[in-house]
Amino acid sequence: MNNEQICPVMGHEINDISTAPSSEYKGTTYYFCCENCKETFDSNPATYAGNSGAEGHHHHHH
Repeated sequence: MNNEQICPVMGHEINDISTAPSSEYKGTTYYFCCENCKETFDSNPATYAGNSGAEGHHHHHH
């Protein structure tokens, strides 16, 4: 099963989401490689929420 998560702040793959810090934003749960990244995301989630996913690097400006 391909259920890998990418840290939206650093872009690192999360090996074990059961121990990874996570945060929910607009109904989507994001996982982070470290607590520091979670705090960065929580302080400005709109900046990072669009970065997750491996379908290329598309930056949406709203």
